[in-house]
Amino acid sequence: MPIKQFITTTLFTAIETFFFNQAVMTGNYLLAFFWGLLVLRNLQTAFVFGKLIDVIDETLKKRKK
Repeated sequence: MPIKQFITTTLFTAIETFFFNQAVMTGNYLLAFFWGLLVLRNLQTAFVFGKLIDVIDETLKKRKK
């Protein structure tokens, strides 16, 4: 993941988490559900990228041997 995309994803996740927390604290659960879905989407994307990087690292380590 390029550094620009990483920073953008991190920034949007932080903002979405802030709004999610605000919605939960004010009792607006419909908005909390919406922001929660967006946060989960970002976390799932980060998880998939992490797994992809692990597979690429394993492949590169096998080639070096």
